Amino acid sequence: MIVEIVDRIMPEAGLKHEVVFQPTWDALLSDTEEGRYQATFPWYLNEKRAQRFLYTDPLMSNYIVPFVLTAGHVRTSEREGLAGHRFCRPQGYFTHDLNDLLKQPGTTLEQPATLKHCFKLLKAGAVDVIPVDIFSAKEAIETVFDNPEAVRRLSFVFSRQEMHILVPKQAAGSQELVDRINLAIAKLELRGVLQSIRDIHANRFLRQYQ
Repeated sequence: MIVEIVDRIMPEAGLKHEVVFQPTWDALLSDTEEGRYQATFPWYLNEKRAQRFLYTDPLMSNYIVPFVLTAGHVRTSEREGLAGHRFCRPQGYFTHDLNDLLKQPGTTLEQPATLKHCFKLLKAGAVDVIPVDIFSAKEAIETVFDNPEAVRRLSFVFSRQEMHILVPKQAAGSQELVDRINLAIAKLELRGVLQSIRDIHANRFLRQYQ
């Protein structure tokens, strides 16, 4: 979905582009700063990245929901009820939406290498809650669990996070590039083009749960 969104934005901005896929996220930011790429996506914004990169208007929003063991002890219908539990989120993922809960007694955070490792820890009973978007969770759950129904998502949104294209601040023409992309995003949003792409993919994904 996110690539299709970018594929619609770039021609609207009058920009030729090529999307290069990398197997990991580790070096993408540094490679982009070094000039290997003009921009990188999709990224959630945090203070550290904002110091080094300009960022576009949001491409889309991801709703982060808590995943727990179906047969586990976590039974709450509100975010505050997760205080005191053991969380898991992979290294490199944002954690700012956990800050308030981590101040509560008994709340801990494990940060293994990958999301699949988080779900392995959940399966082993070593963590209680994995807050993540449903698109990322699906593949990890199907890889780790023989029966995907062994995991359930709680019935509330944990947080809402926006995804952006990042452009290195020190790159020549960086602000102009971001401005052109933002203008294209605004035009496509006004015509409903980007929301149509989001809706098609979201409905296709959700049908798998029906």
